Amino acid sequence: MALLAEFKTIPELYEFLTEDYGKKTNKNVMYRKVDNIYQGISYGQFKDQTDNFAFGLAALGIVKDDKVAIISENRPEWIYSDMAILGLGAIDVPIYPSLTAESIEFILNNSESKGVIVSTKFQLNKILKIKHNLRYLKFVIVLNEKDITREEKFLYTFSEVQDLGKTLKAADPHNFKQKMKTVKETDLCTIIYTSGTTGEPKGVMLTHKNIISNVRSALEAYPIGETDIFLSFLPLCHIFERMAGYYTGFSSGGQIYFAESIETVAQNMLEAHPTILTSVPRLFERIYSKIIKNVESQPAKKKKNILLGN
Repeated sequence: MALLAEFKTIPELYEFLTEDYGKKTNKNVMYRKVDNIYQGISYGQFKDQTDNFAFGLAALGIVKDDKVAIISENRPEWIYSDMAILGLGAIDVPIYPSLTAESIEFILNNSESKGVIVSTKFQLNKILKIKHNLRYLKFVIVLNEKDITREEKFLYTFSEVQDLGKTLKAADPHNFKQKMKTVKETDLCTIIYTSGTTGEPKGVMLTHKNIISNVRSALEAYPIGETDIFLSFLPLCHIFERMAGYYTGFSSGGQIYFAESIETVAQNMLEAHPTILTSVPRLFERIYSKIIKNVESQPAKKKKNILLGN
């Protein structure tokens, strides 16, 4: 399959999806679990959430080539943040939520990140622990609003930033679209850090062209299309899930369901009915082990029937 439309940058993809494709389809672009039920997010909601957040980041002073880090599990706000940062011509720095405060400190300083978006109080506490050592950091945005427990001038909730954005948008409604137009395919898109197992983490710099060339090749090699459903559970901070399970999914008109966690993938598969699953061997080993363990726990006669396929 080919791209739904030709584009050279991620902001061009975003603009096509929200200004063109999304207005011609009844499909939702994403699904997330709310009160134990998967609920859809329309292309219109996707645009509103992202645009308001982008305007908010601009109100906080983020401009082209600035760096903003994201420390969060897979969720729609990861997507909104990514599209907003890149649409401003800025560069995002995705960080594994499993990293220690010390590793995060190195990455934030090395990348010269001016802002960091965190998901939970657990991630926020890591930042507060190292805040006095972060030379470039100007603000922290928390996705789980109830997880802000102190009033600090540099702390914002996701919705507070969107409120700032709505104010700027009212005064200058074309600001975000104009900034998206300035992004070039050779511009730096993201800096993804290595695990640091053999020394300090090293930032891998990827341009928009680097990523989109992979998306294009994936769609040429695999029959991925508008009827496909993706289940996202591998970390979006890794380029594999981000390219194959997110940008490729969006570029083909597919829908993305967010798994609740790695432990719930099997259950979420039954709920989402994905046609495409980007995975690693470890997941299949876990599924296989669980099946074998279940078989071994059965009475001998039933176990024999299962193994014989009866």
